[in-house]
Amino acid sequence: MSQELYFNIITFDLPDKPITFYLSKEKIGNAQKLYKTKFPTNIEDLFPGIKEENPDFIYTSFIYEKEGYLPLKLNLKEQPTDLIKHYYNWRIKKFFKSIKKLVGQNFVNDNQIWIGNRSYQNKSFAQYYKFTVKVQIKEVSEYGELVISYDGMAKVFKKPISEIIKHTSTTNLNKVVYKMRLLKYHKEKEFIDDNTKAFAILNNDLRTAFNIQPEPKDESNKYIGYKHKIDKFIQHFILSEEFKKVIPVNNDDYLPVEINRIGEVADESNDLVFQNGVGRNPKIDFKNLKPLNPCQLDNVHFFFIYHTSYAKEVEALQKLLEDGTSWYKGLNIYAGVLAHFDNNVNIIFDDLENPLPQIAKGIKDFKSDPNINYVAIYLSPFNKHEPNLEKKLVYYKVKEQLLYKRIISQVIEFDRFRRNQHKFIYDLTNISLALLAKLDGTPWQLNVKPKNELVIGVGAFKNTEENIRYVASAFSFKNNGRFNEFHYFSKSDVKQLGGALSDAIYQYVPTNQIPEKIVIHFYKDMKDEEIQPVLEMMDKLQLPCPLFVLNINKTKSQDIIAFDQNWNGELIPMSGTYINIGPKGEYKYLLFNNLRYNNTVKYPSHSSYSFPIKLKISSPTPEALNDSKMIRKLIEQVYQFSRLYWKSLRQQNVPITIKYPEMVAEIAPRFESKEIPPFGQETLWFL
Repeated sequence: MSQELYFNIITFDLPDKPITFYLSKEKIGNAQKLYKTKFPTNIEDLFPGIKEENPDFIYTSFIYEKEGYLPLKLNLKEQPTDLIKHYYNWRIKKFFKSIKKLVGQNFVNDNQIWIGNRSYQNKSFAQYYKFTVKVQIKEVSEYGELVISYDGMAKVFKKPISEIIKHTSTTNLNKVVYKMRLLKYHKEKEFIDDNTKAFAILNNDLRTAFNIQPEPKDESNKYIGYKHKIDKFIQHFILSEEFKKVIPVNNDDYLPVEINRIGEVADESNDLVFQNGVGRNPKIDFKNLKPLNPCQLDNVHFFFIYHTSYAKEVEALQKLLEDGTSWYKGLNIYAGVLAHFDNNVNIIFDDLENPLPQIAKGIKDFKSDPNINYVAIYLSPFNKHEPNLEKKLVYYKVKEQLLYKRIISQVIEFDRFRRNQHKFIYDLTNISLALLAKLDGTPWQLNVKPKNELVIGVGAFKNTEENIRYVASAFSFKNNGRFNEFHYFSKSDVKQLGGALSDAIYQYVPTNQIPEKIVIHFYKDMKDEEIQPVLEMMDKLQLPCPLFVLNINKTKSQDIIAFDQNWNGELIPMSGTYINIGPKGEYKYLLFNNLRYNNTVKYPSHSSYSFPIKLKISSPTPEALNDSKMIRKLIEQVYQFSRLYWKSLRQQNVPITIKYPEMVAEIAPRFESKEIPPFGQETLWFL
């Protein structure tokens, strides 16, 4: 069955006739500020010499005559794209405000429209659905483009902030609704004249303060729910006659994806090698085909770290790990980890509120045998949603102290195990997988021929408590995805990042000779100052090979995606499909990564319904991008590296070159020493 792909895009016509904008060098009254990259191409006709003056900004009332603003006729089709987008974003915002809808902006200044859900009945909250209307100009068509997306749901307190601060601090406030405006409370509270008319938007801090349980995770097909919501939004607003007077929509249906924009990775890119054959679905094949290489370490001893009151649960957990059940047969048979449980070295604490001092002492006093490889299973009294930061940090400090003792650890939330003992085997399958990988086993690997390539992955994690983004780099020295070491540093430390990337190349070449190519997987667009040290090292080592940089991102909800209208109503494009979403000369792609293959009749219910990831491919030597086969190989490599995720049996859509560093960057900055112990640079301890 062939695919019938459509973007979540509605197209519109750009005007054929000139329109008049009104502009001023000075801000007079309310006006839109235009940065110099948005200046009209014919701005000198209005302000002779302005390009030589080179001001950063001018001001406009766009199509409205205004005292002090001068008229300038513009052919929009000849104007800078950023100016056209600014103009249409302004018109869209004015339209939705005119019909009394809440309008906010995302971090790239696209309009986000909040639509109240009148059917939602709750005495404490009002509910809103959030939609983004993103303007593009001739990105994937010959028209103006409106990318319509659904961004999820928000809840707004019905009681004003003047009431809720009786129960919680204003430090927990973030965004509020005030007189049909969305405001950031701590940055824009000067606009709030009456706190009895300002209403807080529910966030995680307020959720914790009021003990409000998070919404249950929706495991259903997100493509179906997503499209259903934007269908209704488009029918009600975008295709209305009133909106068409503002934005001349020229088609009432979604934009089809042109065939020449669609590619597919090679079918064998899906293949994974296990001990007893080749499979594609780790959820099934890991158990049936057995791990490729069982635990390679001798004398593996497990022990527990737990509270005195957990003794019965520890006994039950040990029995599950040793003997399993009728389906999960225990660590040895299921995952190839032959382990002895040594209860003589268990670390037991009796202080539930502050367990760290006793645990730390137990680890410090731990008498290890150099001939034994130890694994600690820590039953944590605190879950991942623990609001108390000190309690949350116990997890990280225990991991760190164990690493200094060269001890691998696995943390299990006690309450989760206690509540779900009867079905905990589903957790144990993932835990067993991760333990095998931590103990130097190989669950599975890619079915590829070895090549002399260096792939460097750089990922990041933002610590919301500190408001700092930490960056980690993970180095892969072969095209099969095996990693050598990990580092992390703050986002601002460009020098360290450049040094780490250069060092990866320096360490690789003497052992592996000149690589065929060097590939950097980066979590964002790579700046010149970040890539320069790499080029200098390549020049120093006289490496003639090409360098490719792939910016890899998860698609946010407000991004462009695509649906397949021709597959059982499931809408999910086939795994391995990639779509060129860039204008001519740009190598930008959507890559779909899931469990729908050529012969898939129905999408597996146990799989995730991930949206595609976005790729942007560049090279300091642009001619290297002229090879279409190379572009496809780079996309296939991203696709394959996502299949080496060993923390869960569930298919991921982000390659481990981005995901693993992100996991390191989440944990390592919380270590007391702010460094990864040497033992931690040799293992996949963070899984």
